[in-house]
Amino acid sequence: MSRARRLLASALIVVVLSGACSSGGSSGSAAGTGEKAGSDIPGVVFERAPGRSHRQGAIDYPGKKPPSGGNHNPVPLTCGYYDQQPPDEFAVHSLEHGAVWIAYGPTVAAADVAVLRALAKQDHVLVTPYAGMDTPITLVAWEHRLELTSATDARIQQFVNTFANGPSAPERGAACAGTGQPLAP
Repeated sequence: MSRARRLLASALIVVVLSGACSSGGSSGSAAGTGEKAGSDIPGVVFERAPGRSHRQGAIDYPGKKPPSGGNHNPVPLTCGYYDQQPPDEFAVHSLEHGAVWIAYGPTVAAADVAVLRALAKQDHVLVTPYAGMDTPITLVAWEHRLELTSATDARIQQFVNTFANGPSAPERGAACAGTGQPLAP
């Protein structure tokens, strides 16, 4: 092999190796699964979904409420604002499509509900009341949860910006429409 070819081969090896080292070996990284998404938002917790299949009927979702993923009804809930708690099975399907579900408890003041309701104008956002949560306000996206006490917490918009139709959704870009008739935001 000529000296010029050896130099060229050596240069190519260096380029390939430096590219592999700087990429961080993404084949098994959380970037592909969305696990690291939102890690810059204090309080966001990753929760592995126990399934992802379509099921008819009621589904028991173990753990915190509302659920952040799992098996779900074949029809998603249309995103928007609702004044009644929807069935989890339909809303979880919306999460699979990239929705952010902002749930608020019965103790949240009307003025704060109005703040949350305005967020339902954004693409892939679902805002509903929800009984039985650990905190007054809970945001969930597929496999991610953020529990808050205030509707004016800046992390709400950060969470929406990160997860609404974001990379952690298994069916990112799918329609956030199906069943349900949201009220005007």
